[in-house]
Amino acid sequence: MAAPAHAYGTLTFKYARVDTDNCARLSGTLPVSNQGNGCFLDDPFDDTFFLKDAGGIAIKVELYSGGLMVAKIEFHPLDEQLWVYDTRNDGDTVYAMGHTGDRTSRVIGSAGGDPVLEWDVYDDDGQEGDLYSVNLYDGKNGPLPVEQIYHIEGRC
Repeated sequence: MAAPAHAYGTLTFKYARVDTDNCARLSGTLPVSNQGNGCFLDDPFDDTFFLKDAGGIAIKVELYSGGLMVAKIEFHPLDEQLWVYDTRNDGDTVYAMGHTGDRTSRVIGSAGGDPVLEWDVYDDDGQEGDLYSVNLYDGKNGPLPVEQIYHIEGRC
């Protein structure tokens, strides 16, 4: 069974909220480039590509321990999908809780197993224009104040 992320000690993060109309970075520090039909964000694993979606706001968060990426989370507004990655084979887990519209939030995670890169994709089927919230935690039981790492919002 995977341990919660607090096994790392202190996690740091980088993020970007991206307007998928024009690939403008709305907040955060991750670089974003316009690639014609979508928005590209580089990372050392499989990169990120958000397809253009009028009115959409995408989210990418990278979590680090000691300068090494241990997880990344992406919200893709075109298909209302939350991608949760484990990027380090260390038996540790980071959890993300996604919520859109009137749908009930749920805690999801990607646990460290044999491959270095593992991911799960969760289809949330939100309505156009719905606010989408992602909360990151280091414990599978979700929103305990001491366990929350970060909260960020996008738009379907």
